[in-house]
Amino acid sequence: MKSPGDRPIDMRPFLADNPGPPVLKLDRLNGLSDGVIAIVLTLLVFGLDIPEHHDFSTEGLISFLAKIEYQATVYAISFALIGNYWIQHNVMFHFFRYGSRGLTWLNLLFLFELTLLPFTTKLIGTYRNEPLPIVVYGAVHIACGCTLGYLWWYANRSAPIVWPRIEPSVARSMLRRILAGPVVSLLAIGAAFVNVRLAHVVFLTMPVLQFSHRTVDTHWPQVVEHGNSGPG
Repeated sequence: MKSPGDRPIDMRPFLADNPGPPVLKLDRLNGLSDGVIAIVLTLLVFGLDIPEHHDFSTEGLISFLAKIEYQATVYAISFALIGNYWIQHNVMFHFFRYGSRGLTWLNLLFLFELTLLPFTTKLIGTYRNEPLPIVVYGAVHIACGCTLGYLWWYANRSAPIVWPRIEPSVARSMLRRILAGPVVSLLAIGAAFVNVRLAHVVFLTMPVLQFSHRTVDTHWPQVVEHGNSGPG
């Protein structure tokens, strides 16, 4: 017997005569993504090494902060960049109504690349005057941006992940914003061979570019309206 609180389950995506591709719910995929990103952000702080010899007088505290200044800087940069990825990921998934195996595997690849960032952050924090660690760090960011961009491209061409279909101008604008990240990372890699600190500044332009996204933001009422009256 059904309890009064039971709700009918929409079985349409799973019926044998369903003409479209098989689809999956997004709740577990979103939960996994948020959990992994939260852990990655937390692991960053373990890259801050406490010097063995220090005291807690006023002069000692200033000396201590000076010793960890570089590591704290790269920690803050990585935190901002990973936070930027989370914002992009969050905005993208607001347009998605269902998932698929392809979307799941692409998302897992993106999360795998993100988990490399605490290691590469520690790397550039340890070898502070070397450009090659910046190359490795930038390469991971290029991989993250390209995978996220391909995930967005794939979703927009795979029904019924996106419902309703996104206006082409919005899809193109979002893709350009995502792919700006790999371009910035390439510029930062080049800047590292001139000055490592300059490379840090270049990396920080990545989240600055995401402060405002008028093309997507103006379509939020439409997305919410369709989300409340969507299929199933």
